[in-house]
Amino acid sequence: MIVVNRRTSIAKSGYLNEAIALLKSVSSNIYTQRIYRPRYAPFDTIAFEIEFASVAEMDRAWDEWAASPEAATFMSRWIEITEPGGTNEIWTLE
Repeated sequence: MIVVNRRTSIAKSGYLNEAIALLKSVSSNIYTQRIYRPRYAPFDTIAFEIEFASVAEMDRAWDEWAASPEAATFMSRWIEITEPGGTNEIWTLE
């Protein structure tokens, strides 16, 4: 089974490129990840997907990342350059 965590965020006006660069700066070689820039989609929306082997692995990976110093640095800037809201979806790849 492959579990896909798909999240969307909305960059504040003028910060789309920085938000995408920030996401790329924390990308991992451990998991398959994709970052989407809007072409024909809502303006300034970023979609990010990461694949895990199971829900348990996903929970463990997010808990480990949240406890890291990198996460604190990332989130302090992320909050400044994105709007409140977005989505956090968990999908099973068929």
